[in-house]
Amino acid sequence: AASPTMHPILSPENRFCVMTLDPDTLPAIATILIEVLFYSGSSPKDSRNLECIKFFSFSLIEGYISIVMDTETQKKFPSNLLFTSSSEELWRMVRIGGQPLGFDECGIVAQFSEPLADADISAYYISTFNFDHALV
Repeated sequence: AASPTMHPILSPENRFCVMTLDPDTLPAIATILIEVLFYSGSSPKDSRNLECIKFFSFSLIEGYISIVMDTETQKKFPSNLLFTSSSEELWRMVRIGGQPLGFDECGIVAQFSEPLADADISAYYISTFNFDHALV
């Protein structure tokens, strides 16, 4: 039997928020989105310093928008256009991996989520080419 690949797990110090916005307000923040997406100044070599990381995820699915960002990036956006849950919780990030994760690897999220669920800890997952991210 093949042994599973062990990936490092790291957690930056900064906090993250999960938000949404009304799609009709996209033109009002288009310039900020372009700046954050393309001119944030973060390079892959900067991601080795996990004390604090810049993180921004924008998803548009069937007209619904989800945005995940660190609290420093959040300050760039008008607060009256971004919406979060009524508790306005902030999340900690756990980053899984340090090199491209194999698409043939099965169960990475399952192995991570089962202990969290057993401990009654909510998680929000975002997978990228190089890392899996769990916000807890």
